[in-house]
Amino acid sequence: MLGFLIFNRTGRCLFINAHGEQLLGIAKPKLKELFTATDRPPFRSFNVDLLKHDGFYQDVMVQKADGGFVANVGVKRVNVSGVHAVLIMLQDVTLQKKLQREISAKQNEIKAAFEELLKQNQQLKELDLAKDRFIALTSHELRTPLAAIYASAEILKMKLYDTPEQMTEFIEMIYEQGHHLQELVNDILDFAKIQAGKMDFFVGQYDLIPFVDAIMNHYVGMAEANNVKLECQKPSAPLPCYFDDVRLRQVLSNIINNAIKYNRQGGSVKIHFESSADMVKVFVEDSGKGIPADQFDKVFNEFETVGNMSQHHKGTGLGMPISRKLTEAMGGKLLLKSTVGVGSTFWVEVPAQKVLEESFYQKRPDASADFAA
Repeated sequence: MLGFLIFNRTGRCLFINAHGEQLLGIAKPKLKELFTATDRPPFRSFNVDLLKHDGFYQDVMVQKADGGFVANVGVKRVNVSGVHAVLIMLQDVTLQKKLQREISAKQNEIKAAFEELLKQNQQLKELDLAKDRFIALTSHELRTPLAAIYASAEILKMKLYDTPEQMTEFIEMIYEQGHHLQELVNDILDFAKIQAGKMDFFVGQYDLIPFVDAIMNHYVGMAEANNVKLECQKPSAPLPCYFDDVRLRQVLSNIINNAIKYNRQGGSVKIHFESSADMVKVFVEDSGKGIPADQFDKVFNEFETVGNMSQHHKGTGLGMPISRKLTEAMGGKLLLKSTVGVGSTFWVEVPAQKVLEESFYQKRPDASADFAA
């Protein structure tokens, strides 16, 4: 329904129909009482400029006694008994606009939900593809040491060696490949446990300095074999922290191992510490080729590493993603900075205070448990 109003040049109301009175809540409004001072986006204001020409205007904010409403406004200049006047037609579209906004909001929600669904569907496809790659490439990685172990054992069983030295070489081959196989299986099991949220932690308070020193000493021979200088700057005061000794050993071993393995001949690996009241940082700085900044996230992304498994020197390439997840589960962080051509620095932040639920702070039931326990 339309409200009809006729005003003379002075703004006095000459006529208003019943719907107009109902719409405005007043029998004889003055024209200026309908004007709004400023635009209220997305609506325009009703003002004297709209009355200068005949026309039809949509989405106009019209003032009334108890507020305002959105209207479609028609303007027509007329002559009433020889008096120049203006006819104004008002159609209240407030409810329509409200419904349109609600419909538009729902459409945007549906669109966003649909786009999210498409995104999740694409992620599921990528995860499924990564799973297939993981199975195929892991099977290949497992088959290689198994084949070497089987071939060496078969030679020993059939006594096809010529000297005791050859026998020793085959025994060492079995040992080395068995150790490599154990590392592969540990990575796979850890990855599966972390993904399923089934990894157990046994966090206690330990001095970080002798703990790191013992891990570093384990890699002295590897560093010498790769012509890499291994250094550790140890503070004189103890650094008590809360961590799972088996899991943090796994993390730091992986970092130091990579720092030596991917270093240059004659390079160095330097370990040093920084401490605060809440956190202790262990830095492992190498002089390798470095990592481009746009590749940092990929270092810790398991699906990136799985996809590039065939490019790794040895193993599944899951060491860094597993290490970050283990560190975060213990209340810490594993971070990286690097400069191409200069080297990389990985550092582990270990809590100096209790930051986890109390259930994490428990003794390990079997101190001899391996990394996959």
